[in-house]
Amino acid sequence: MEPNPVLPSLGQEPELLKTVLNKEGFRFTSQRQKILDLFQSSALGHHLSAEEIQRQLLDQGEKISFSTIYRALHVMVRLDLLQELELAEGRKYYELNTPCMDQHHHLVCVHCGAVQEFDEATMTQVGQSESTARGFSLLNCTFTVYGICPSCQSLLS
Repeated sequence: MEPNPVLPSLGQEPELLKTVLNKEGFRFTSQRQKILDLFQSSALGHHLSAEEIQRQLLDQGEKISFSTIYRALHVMVRLDLLQELELAEGRKYYELNTPCMDQHHHLVCVHCGAVQEFDEATMTQVGQSESTARGFSLLNCTFTVYGICPSCQSLLS
């Protein structure tokens, strides 16, 4: 399956998600739309776990099970609408899948699981250079730094 070139306009055209799902043989559901809406309304660089998605939907008055959320996430990852990230041990996060031009990297707190994005062109340049030198074609370059966030540092002191 090729990367989905229509992602940036999904929020601008509500019927687009339905079209993408139907084209690939999946049903459009209001739950899938609501999950995608959460990602599109989140602050740039915000990653969501299945638990956070359920909590936010419950806060909006939506009743949705974890199994429904996981199925929807799996479909959206398969369709390249979302990217699955395993940034902390045993914790999966999801983010909107962005074009290769929007490379970013992650800082992960090993204590609380907080994730912050950062841009650093040098990391992407190193990835491109190493890929080329070894005969690879670069598809994606992510760098993950594990540490303890300032909030957790103050709790642990």
